[in-house]
Amino acid sequence: MPTFNQLVRKGRQESVKKSTAPALQRGYNSLKKKATDTSAPQKRGVCTAVKTATPKK
Repeated sequence: MPTFNQLVRKGRQESVKKSTAPALQRGYNSLKKKATDTSAPQKRGVCTAVKTATPKK
């Protein structure tokens, strides 16, 4: 536990929060094939694979 004087001198460091979805923080330019710095919230919930399943017996 820091003393009051230590808190006055240095203060408390704010914890860095990591993003739960870092891929949504940047966009993608498919024409130039480069990532952009603009966010892309429309990508949330995108279907990543399309598969067919054979019917059950």
